[in-house]
Amino acid sequence: MTRLFIGIGNAGGAILDALLEYKEVRRTKPMVIKSESGKERDKEDKIVARVKKVKGIEFAFLFSALGVRNTTLHIAETLTGLNIKIFLLGILPAKRREKREELINAYYSMEKLKEHVNSFIIVDNQRIAHLPNFEDYYPQYNRYIASCIADILIGMEEKQLSMPVDEVINALSFEDEPGYVALSRASELTKGLWGYIFPFIKHKPLDLRTLLHVSLDKLSVSDAPIGCEKSISFLQVPEYYIRSRSIDRELIEEFILSHSKECHLAVFTTRRNIAAITNLFTYKFDQLERLREIRGLAYERV
Repeated sequence: MTRLFIGIGNAGGAILDALLEYKEVRRTKPMVIKSESGKERDKEDKIVARVKKVKGIEFAFLFSALGVRNTTLHIAETLTGLNIKIFLLGILPAKRREKREELINAYYSMEKLKEHVNSFIIVDNQRIAHLPNFEDYYPQYNRYIASCIADILIGMEEKQLSMPVDEVINALSFEDEPGYVALSRASELTKGLWGYIFPFIKHKPLDLRTLLHVSLDKLSVSDAPIGCEKSISFLQVPEYYIRSRSIDRELIEEFILSHSKECHLAVFTTRRNIAAITNLFTYKFDQLERLREIRGLAYERV
């Protein structure tokens, strides 16, 4: 099934570009649409015209900053009209005094989009705002977020141990409202450099507990609480660990259930000498302090 990726604006396009650097993602031959230079209305019309022609699309990933841009809303409306499920990777502005209006606009943008979007995957720039000249860290941050999305897409693609799209959508959304999702990821090498040169060198034992703890320190939303409503974990490992039955699924599920009321786990293989776990924690709007904060700013202005 063809996948649809739409990058809107500079920020959305940057994360989409980072995602397309993964050959595993390119191998699926996704349909890619990015906004081009020119007038806002002209860019929007071109994207909407292309979206209306798509066929065989079950879900779409939209990559966009959250703010005043109407293009994202109009594209989401078009996709909804085509019965295409929408994962919106939305970039939330950092909390700086000069960014106040941007935060307020982000709230109103989310309010309009929630009628069309199944899930908001939140990329909170506040996570790096404490760094000096934090804008310089955007490329690195974009690559981290792209690595998370790549794991999700690969996990949904695998034939043997896949997670059906419907199951993913249900875990990232609610019946009466979209889910608001925080991402996290951690990885470790399963062999050293010599392992690449000499394939017969064995993989080292998996330290899943440490991997899980490290991943929780890298959530994409600032001040995300420990407890959430639903979650999905995508674990990718070399085939050796599956053949040798050395993956402790119960350990992972027990750990995630200590942070989530409901968890789902997908395990799939990679040809690289790496073990990586990507977690998606699904919250309701009021459970995330950052979202309550921007709503409060909007109400103060009223």
